[in-house]
Amino acid sequence: MHTENDPAAATDLSRLDGIAEDWAPQSECARRERRATATMSELRSFYDRVGPLVPAIAAHLDAFPIDRPLAAREDRLFRLAQMYMEAAWAVEVVGAPEEADQVPRARWRITPVLQRASWRKP
Repeated sequence: MHTENDPAAATDLSRLDGIAEDWAPQSECARRERRATATMSELRSFYDRVGPLVPAIAAHLDAFPIDRPLAAREDRLFRLAQMYMEAAWAVEVVGAPEEADQVPRARWRITPVLQRASWRKP
């Protein structure tokens, strides 16, 4: 059995399988909304649970080519790491799910990044 202080536990990425549905949104807009509507307790719990595994997630994903889609499991891990960055901002910097005086979420428009196949050729 692994404990939180066991180094081997930090590399057991299967521990994240149960939280992917709630914490691995598909888009940047959905990640932002998830962070903004979570409580600080929820964000802190997610941050504490995923944070120690981020290096293992990065090492695992580093084995995959960046120019091809990830398999479903790896895609979920990637999205969990992205959501960790959203939570880290709230936990480490702001101390709240959102900044108090920011532009209202409803007015934000995050546009998707162009995929390589859609780039215009010179």
